[in-house]
Amino acid sequence: MRKYWIMLALCLAACCGGAELKPFHGDNYILDCRSGIAISVKQKNGDFVPFLSGIGFDATDKDWKTFFRSAGFRAECVKQTPESALYRFEYRFTGPDAKRIRLGGTLEAHPDYMRIYFEGNFRGDTDKFFHRRILFRYPKEELRLLGAAADNGPEGGQSGIRLESSPQLRLFYNRKEKNSTGSQIWTGRDEERFFRLEITLEPYSGRIPEFSRLSKEPYEARFDFRRYCNVLLDEDERTAELKVLNRSAEPLDREARLTIRDHRGRNLETRKLRIEAAPGKTVSQAVPLPSGRYGWFELEFDLPGSAPLRRSCCILPPAGRKFGKGSIFGGIIYPWNRKTVEKLDLMHWIGMSTIRRAYPIAREGSSLPAGPEYTPDEAALVLREQAARGIEPVPLTSESWNYPAGTFRLTESSNEANIRRLPVDYAEELKIEYVRTKLHDPELQVGSTGTAGIDLHWFEELQENGAWDYFDALFVHLHCFPRAPEVNNTMTREFWLHDRVTLLRELMDKYGEKPVYDSENGYLTRFPDRRVEKYPLRSVSDSSIAAAFMVRSYLQCLAYGVSNKMWFTVDSYGGFGITEYGQPLPAYPAYAAMTRMLDGARYAGELLSPGRVSNAMDRNAEFSRSWFGQATPGLEKELLGADRDYTENDRNPELKPYVYIRAFRTPDGRPLLACWATLYRQKLVDTSIDTPAWQDQKPGISLLWNGFPATEPPKPLPVRFRVGVPEVEVADLMGNRRKVAADNGFLTLALDDYPQFVFGADPALLGEAEQFSLRLFPETFRKNDRWKTLVQAVLPAEKKHPARKSVFDRENLSAGLEAGKPYPIHVRLTNLGKEAESGTISLKLPERWRCEPGSIRFEAAAGAEKTVAATFLVTPDRPAAKVKIRSIVQSDRFGRIADSVMNVGVK
Repeated sequence: MRKYWIMLALCLAACCGGAELKPFHGDNYILDCRSGIAISVKQKNGDFVPFLSGIGFDATDKDWKTFFRSAGFRAECVKQTPESALYRFEYRFTGPDAKRIRLGGTLEAHPDYMRIYFEGNFRGDTDKFFHRRILFRYPKEELRLLGAAADNGPEGGQSGIRLESSPQLRLFYNRKEKNSTGSQIWTGRDEERFFRLEITLEPYSGRIPEFSRLSKEPYEARFDFRRYCNVLLDEDERTAELKVLNRSAEPLDREARLTIRDHRGRNLETRKLRIEAAPGKTVSQAVPLPSGRYGWFELEFDLPGSAPLRRSCCILPPAGRKFGKGSIFGGIIYPWNRKTVEKLDLMHWIGMSTIRRAYPIAREGSSLPAGPEYTPDEAALVLREQAARGIEPVPLTSESWNYPAGTFRLTESSNEANIRRLPVDYAEELKIEYVRTKLHDPELQVGSTGTAGIDLHWFEELQENGAWDYFDALFVHLHCFPRAPEVNNTMTREFWLHDRVTLLRELMDKYGEKPVYDSENGYLTRFPDRRVEKYPLRSVSDSSIAAAFMVRSYLQCLAYGVSNKMWFTVDSYGGFGITEYGQPLPAYPAYAAMTRMLDGARYAGELLSPGRVSNAMDRNAEFSRSWFGQATPGLEKELLGADRDYTENDRNPELKPYVYIRAFRTPDGRPLLACWATLYRQKLVDTSIDTPAWQDQKPGISLLWNGFPATEPPKPLPVRFRVGVPEVEVADLMGNRRKVAADNGFLTLALDDYPQFVFGADPALLGEAEQFSLRLFPETFRKNDRWKTLVQAVLPAEKKHPARKSVFDRENLSAGLEAGKPYPIHVRLTNLGKEAESGTISLKLPERWRCEPGSIRFEAAAGAEKTVAATFLVTPDRPAAKVKIRSIVQSDRFGRIADSVMNVGVK
């Protein structure tokens, strides 16, 4: 091995006479090896944009203490022609074991791809390495390598780099460090270990590369579709293009099998296909897709001599939505993925009319104003692609200040502040943001932070700090995965429940009504290459049931009066999302069918639901009447104390599935009935995932509605109800309609977890349904003139509040005091008005506490922010687990402004 490195050094010294290394220009890329392996990729407009900034190596122990880390790179051109180049390179390392490692290799640059051979040796024991990484570094945080085992799959856009490797690397993306990492595999024993890795990097501009550069399989197949993520619109030709490459030296003439399945795993058809291809050639043929059907389809192509190919596609109902503006239907592009017009198309095709955040998105090759502040014309250009698709952005409140007044209708303050911020701490920020926003654009509505779950204790203390007058809408996150959205606190004390949104009504009854927005709700499905946020495998839902739960979560929110739900996510975030690996999940076409059928429909009420059996029902049937406050009367307040992230499953053999017949009024005044039954409480992936991301993770247990394990699939429930006409149309989850006869005006449906929609029933049913409405929240914003431009905040001695422990932190303590010992309390002021303010500051303390001085006069200059205006010394008289310190500011001009209240403990 040592001779190899000597020869390499001699070659590097001799080749090219020491001339300066020049970049290599391929068809779609530029390779620069002067200080590393850096690649720029061609865009549509002909520009080359940096994509990969380097490849590095390191090894550390469990606590990230470094053994070695690549710190330098040297390359020389060995051979170059107009069509290709060959480079030899060597890495330099730092760290305690830097002298033990040698690593270099060769790089072949061809017009359309690069092949890199890494070769290294380490003198010593590599078993001590806990982290042994190869790092692919990016210039921007939203970039990813594309590959079968690369994190997040295709990230949209028309340009990128596809990675292949042997042995296969499974890459994990680190947004903060802007890199993807895989594990080094060292072989050998005793005192010398060896590293070998071959990779290909294939830049693309336009279509993603078709076939593998590294595969040794004699045949390789792929399906191509016209649109991004294998989506077919109603007007598209219903075909997929099957391509087969014959790598062997022999002619290919074999019979293959194509199987097509639907979203519930049912075989729709099996076909035999004849495949003929000359050696080294690619053949293609059009494969007809199911006709007369919408929905999600899995295509499995089985050609003897090659691995089976599975790809999914979907056929969507017509894309037009007449009533999309202001509807409940919204979505999210994951913030640290690429934001592209293709992803906006994904949203538009399925009827999403709202997008969380106001991302500047342009077609590749187009430029946008630099910002961050925009004129009206620049703002229209920045948001042009969203506007062209009828998608309304909901930016962060602070983002909206960079745009002219009138650009947006609504903002969201922040993301899940209740996880790490105390209410007193966040209240100050919210008030300042609200005032600044109203001064910038008086008509702009300000939403609260999107809270993680329904955190009643946090909301109560936020209101105690006067913040209820400093937001116009309540934003919440109703994640409840893997549980069904109808699971409620009568069944379990768990905190993460979608149905806990109903508890917000109690707050509104106390403090005033506000529209409710769900700015983040999603289900986690199987994604082998990444385990996001350390969620266990018992949180991963079957992708088919996740589609049904998604639709039902929207049906629940429509009934309760939630104004908008932004689905998390449209693209993939490691299992969250309705597309992944460049193809749709069943939830994607289900979303399209839902928005198509419910376009413009308004909630009327319940014909059948837990706690409601209307006159439309056949009285011979029996239905569960469980509902919050009815199944466990008298225990409502106890159940509001749900405070655990995870509890053992609550089993109730008497609990029967809930059955729903929910009525909506269509724009033309006709009834639309949504019908389903809650057979599963959760349906999970039931097998282990054999990847490094999920190692040692055991699958969870699917549960029936009563909490018992689902040892076999539950049977659908037959439900008979009056429709008042001889015949109706019934649509399934994917929007496929069928005509069904009614028996003397009564329809019988077999209901399960997958909603069905009934069209053409007697309009008189709407009057029956309207007698029992679940609506809880207002649609419109209330005028608010109670806010003031002067804001205060009470602070502990450190002048900074500590982080909140978790959403289960009920104490929310800002400080710990000692009985009999003076403690400094500060009050700071922010004056966002145009005039100086003056007045008096005092504290309200528990009885028998001492305070020096009793009050303090203040002067606050116009525009002064977060200035400490008063400091008091308070002395507690006795220990207490939790007490409140309230700061009271009496303004000479405004009178008493919103208080600031913090919790402290005394020992």
